[in-house]
Amino acid sequence: MTSTEDLYEKSGSSPGFYKLGRKEVMGYSLVDFAMNLVFQSILMFLTFYYTDVYGLTAAELSVMFLISRAWDMIWDPAIGVVAERLNPKHGKYKSYLLYGAVPFGVVAIMTFTVPEFSHVGKLIWAYATYNLLMTLYTFIINPYVSCTTVMTADPMERTKLNSVRMTLAQSGGVVVALFIPVLSQVFGQGDMAKGYQLTIALLAVISSSILLYSYTTLHERIKVNSHLDPVTVKEWFRQITHNQPGIIIFLLFLGVYAFSTIQSASGIYFMTYNAARPDLVPLFSILNVLPSVVAVPFVPLLVRTIKKKNTVALGLILGAIGSSLMYFIPVIQITLLMISKSIAALGYGVLMGILWSILPDTVEYAEYNTGKRYPAVVYTLITLGLKAALAIGGVIPTIILASVGYIPAAQQTATALDGILYMTSILPCVVCIVTLAIFMFFYHLTEERVTSIMNELNERNKTKLDASQAESV
Repeated sequence: MTSTEDLYEKSGSSPGFYKLGRKEVMGYSLVDFAMNLVFQSILMFLTFYYTDVYGLTAAELSVMFLISRAWDMIWDPAIGVVAERLNPKHGKYKSYLLYGAVPFGVVAIMTFTVPEFSHVGKLIWAYATYNLLMTLYTFIINPYVSCTTVMTADPMERTKLNSVRMTLAQSGGVVVALFIPVLSQVFGQGDMAKGYQLTIALLAVISSSILLYSYTTLHERIKVNSHLDPVTVKEWFRQITHNQPGIIIFLLFLGVYAFSTIQSASGIYFMTYNAARPDLVPLFSILNVLPSVVAVPFVPLLVRTIKKKNTVALGLILGAIGSSLMYFIPVIQITLLMISKSIAALGYGVLMGILWSILPDTVEYAEYNTGKRYPAVVYTLITLGLKAALAIGGVIPTIILASVGYIPAAQQTATALDGILYMTSILPCVVCIVTLAIFMFFYHLTEERVTSIMNELNERNKTKLDASQAESV
């Protein structure tokens, strides 16, 4: 059993600098592995599942994604406010793992279930289950990412934590890429709907079980009293509008996840129709995430060598190069296609390793600029960026498919094949380039600046504590 001394072992002289034990690091990181068993299933296979298995049209799917993102504009800020206003007895932020684990797994299975309804009934079922799944995802993920701010204030401990976390997160994607194409065939025995349902059911049970376990491993060491000073709607807007680095990180998350979502959603179409190699879909899907698992552990070294900002730039450049190569390589050159996909995935791995390490810096900046600390409110920007990326990655490919005359499970026209090629290569490349330009020109929160901000915050807090003690005498 972990002793209190071990639990609060200091990693430095600054307030809140605590070392994180291996069990806690692994438990925290497993949350992302568990969530990605479902989330990566959505990124990689949900669009194809809805069009080619469930029976929705591309236009119906586009409307569904837009409705979901409209709801996110209300729900995501709301959960950030709720997490700050409440103080659950099982932990201010980690409690949501406990409360959301089982419902998340159940709704994931429902989302990948084809009910015996009319087309209108199936449409309503799809809209309802998908939106509920995304609602539960935010219910868990927003408070979860806020946990890092109360586990330790040490930037290096946070970087190491997020490096392990993103390695396991991408490993969850590897499991999805490998098992969904294979197990859906094994379980389905020719019935694709049944195959997807049973495969997702297995992944959902594993996901919920891990979330419940991880809850028991996390420790909230740094006391947060935001519930004693409840955040208002006005304060929510103030936290967002007075956080320029946070806005840029929002756009960075939007770009990175849009890049990933578009690549993930389009890959199965590209290999099935352009390359005429549906048998290679599992391998192509694995190469969409496996190289990223290799890249993530090197991120702390990259940060020490070239700093955080240049590490982000490296990831985006690799993503752009790997994506653009897909446009020029003939579809018969399977090996070269796989290499280009791997280059893009390496870039994505670098980005996954660094993004979540930068994120806590925006919380420190927001407290420095506003005088109040509401991590879950600041992280609302990130979940909104992620959800907006899902809209881009879901709506744009379906619009392209609809505009080029794509017909599910049929011989595609030359125009349709060109559209699939474009959304597999040029579109993600452009997203990377635009994101790179915005980030490099407008993000100025360097490591040195963050250190200065944290020192200033420590001095402020010490002054407040001394004043409070003086008043009590």
